[in-house]
Amino acid sequence: MTKVTFLRLKENWRADNFNDAPLGLLSVIASARQVKHNGHYLDINYHDMNIDPAIPKSDVYGLSGCSLDYPELLKVASQIKSQYNGKIIAGGTHMDVFPKEYWENEIKKLPLDIICSGEGEATFPLAMSVINSQDKKVITQKGLLNIDDISMPAWDVLDKKRYFINGNGTAMSSRGCPGNCSFCASPNIYKHRVRFRGVALVEDELNYLQKNLGINYIRWQDDCFSLGKERFKKLSEMIASKGIHYRASLRTDQVNDGVFNQLKKSGCNEVGYGIESAEQKILDLLNKNNTIENNIEALIQSKERGFKTRAFIMTGLPGEDEHSAERMIGFLEGTNPDVVTLTSFTPLPGSDIYNNPSKYGVEIIDKDFAKYNMAIRFASGAPFVHKLSTVSTEGMEKNREMLKDYLFSRGKSHVSVYNEMYKQKGDIK
Repeated sequence: MTKVTFLRLKENWRADNFNDAPLGLLSVIASARQVKHNGHYLDINYHDMNIDPAIPKSDVYGLSGCSLDYPELLKVASQIKSQYNGKIIAGGTHMDVFPKEYWENEIKKLPLDIICSGEGEATFPLAMSVINSQDKKVITQKGLLNIDDISMPAWDVLDKKRYFINGNGTAMSSRGCPGNCSFCASPNIYKHRVRFRGVALVEDELNYLQKNLGINYIRWQDDCFSLGKERFKKLSEMIASKGIHYRASLRTDQVNDGVFNQLKKSGCNEVGYGIESAEQKILDLLNKNNTIENNIEALIQSKERGFKTRAFIMTGLPGEDEHSAERMIGFLEGTNPDVVTLTSFTPLPGSDIYNNPSKYGVEIIDKDFAKYNMAIRFASGAPFVHKLSTVSTEGMEKNREMLKDYLFSRGKSHVSVYNEMYKQKGDIK
């Protein structure tokens, strides 16, 4: 029997590696359990390097990562080759955003045996069919999967005490986003297509999460939870019958009285919006296809209806100037979101800004992915890997520090430990 070990990498850019379950990897593991090799089902294993950094011996290893994880993925792959010389299959969004020709040339220099581009549930079986080949392979997916044919994520492999604290969990009822945001790789990967899971299958998963893991609160990872009027109605009615509370992300131009009512009745108590910027010219550059007015109205209306509100914003965006942080602070003062997730804009591979930076007044000054980091740190921010035509690097850093100080001092940062650290310094306002 062939032993296959899927590794969850240390995601050094995250503030908390156990806050979100690795849904994509869990889904691939579930599908891999149905794959046969040499007439036998595979011996499928999972190893979380955030818990135990020692790599176990295996015949085949499955690694997955986004662009921010890519340096760590190569580091772990080199470790595997030096310790065990096992076969390595690598996938993830970083592999999805470059063409096959790029990887066919790149793989010659890498400690990887097979690179998979596309959904792992489709490409992993193909990878296993050529795993004994002496030649390195690049496998690409043809067409997108019907996600109703995909198995429920392999929830059983996770450490319950770390991933499901206080009955909190994550889930996803759709894949893809119809948006065309220039900072995002999704338009490149999914071509604006959204695929919805059947409500009955979502219900089966919720039943499992409640019964086996004690989950009573869900953070839905769908890009826009309320898409599809009739489908959303059925989904929200089903969730209401479960007695589960949840948090969901929405577009500010797609909420109205009907959506708010369904969210409230079905147990939603927190809504999150991709605000990004408080300047219309920047939203236009980002291809958000939305307005500042919509963003203000949605946040205010959400709070009036009793929802906890979360605003996702970025700093270091194309089009910013030395006063952009002041404008964002004014926006936050006027809308008063309960939580703000602030990240440093990074021109990620696969996005239109990465592919055509000059169109956005951006110069990418470093393509060493080891330096790519969107996370906000308490003491300092990661160095920017890009320059803007509209503001100096010093101005970008000043904007970032001003926003950090504002959020920490008011206890609004999504990284709650930073708020507490600021308070303990005696700087709380």
